Amino acid sequence: MKNCIQILGVILIFCFSTAAQKDTLIKVNEFSKRSGLPNFFDKVMAGKKIKVAYLGGSITRADKGWRDQTFEWLKTEYPNTPFEQIMAAIGGTGSDFGAYRLKNHVLQYKPDLVFVEFAVNDHSKTSQQVKESIEGIVRQIWKANPKTDICFVHTFQKVQLPFYFKGKFPVSATAIETVADYYQIPSICMALPVTKMLEDGKILMQGKIKDYPDKMVFSEDGVHPFVETGHKIYAETVKKHFKLLQSVGKLGKHTLKPALMPNNLQKVTMVLMAKIEKSKGWQRVDSVVLNKPFASLMPPVYASEDTTDFIKITFRGKRLGIVDVIGPSSGQMVVWIDNAPPQYINRFDDYCTYYRMNYSLISGLSEGKHTAIIKVSPQKLDKATILSKRNNIINNPQLFAKQALYIGAILTEK
Repeated sequence: MKNCIQILGVILIFCFSTAAQKDTLIKVNEFSKRSGLPNFFDKVMAGKKIKVAYLGGSITRADKGWRDQTFEWLKTEYPNTPFEQIMAAIGGTGSDFGAYRLKNHVLQYKPDLVFVEFAVNDHSKTSQQVKESIEGIVRQIWKANPKTDICFVHTFQKVQLPFYFKGKFPVSATAIETVADYYQIPSICMALPVTKMLEDGKILMQGKIKDYPDKMVFSEDGVHPFVETGHKIYAETVKKHFKLLQSVGKLGKHTLKPALMPNNLQKVTMVLMAKIEKSKGWQRVDSVVLNKPFASLMPPVYASEDTTDFIKITFRGKRLGIVDVIGPSSGQMVVWIDNAPPQYINRFDDYCTYYRMNYSLISGLSEGKHTAIIKVSPQKLDKATILSKRNNIINNPQLFAKQALYIGAILTEK
């Protein structure tokens, strides 16, 4: 009965979701070989050192999840090949940020294979936005090294279930598959086996494992799989298809075709705060990064709560963003771009009971050169009201007293 109620709930969500995201959806397919992974397997068979990068969101970030499980499987399956893992997944971030941070977090390590997972975190974006960022990732990888192979993998969340029940990829995965078809990049839909099990009543979408001792439960929140169930199914799906790619494709350089999306994110970059013009009040801090899961991926952070402190950057292109840490003591940012009115961007949300790496993007700018000024906003956020959206209460007011910014980098075009 509970399983039926869960399915009914996501069907109701589907009515609103499909109305908001109209697109020609692609028929779901668990595995598409396309041009395979010829360069990866050539090095594997030769016993050469292999670097495998995992670029994605929190589902890929999860320790002992599908990422670690597939990586350990590779080491076991090919014992004569030394493997190195590049962990480049950040919770709560999409493919747009993935494109901006790709050079810093992946390409500088010269990967041989890049797994790309963004179908969940890109769910709220339009098809055009997803295609622009995913194509930017592909083109950056192949411009840096045309012999690097790529494999797309698709995870899912509860709100996307009705798409799969209708035999279609959700909007985000459809957009990714469109880019995959254009560049002939293989893809594995890790979501499909789970959705079939849900339809057959063989697994529950959401719940606590202890509450269902006789049933398999996919996740507690409808998004993040349990390591021993959902992640295991994800990993087994990759394993089932991965070796079939060994005899597919032509060895050599991947060709960069004319761009599918004219405004793709091929030329974007992440500029560290240390290289940006700023007032003297910005101070290097480690407290919001120290011992955090994102510490290895976060640039050095500079903080200020003084509304007179500023950051000034001149850039080209249609987008500007910041990479920062948000949490209990973060506040609001105000941005002036050229002569336009100021934009106020909250850097505190209903999850800010802890510190996490985050980003914000301003898009829709005109082509050409721009100048931006960034400051701490004088407006004070009502943090108690914001936190109450998730039934969180401020028990220690001192932790939330500041309204500061913790910025690590600026996102611009090259």
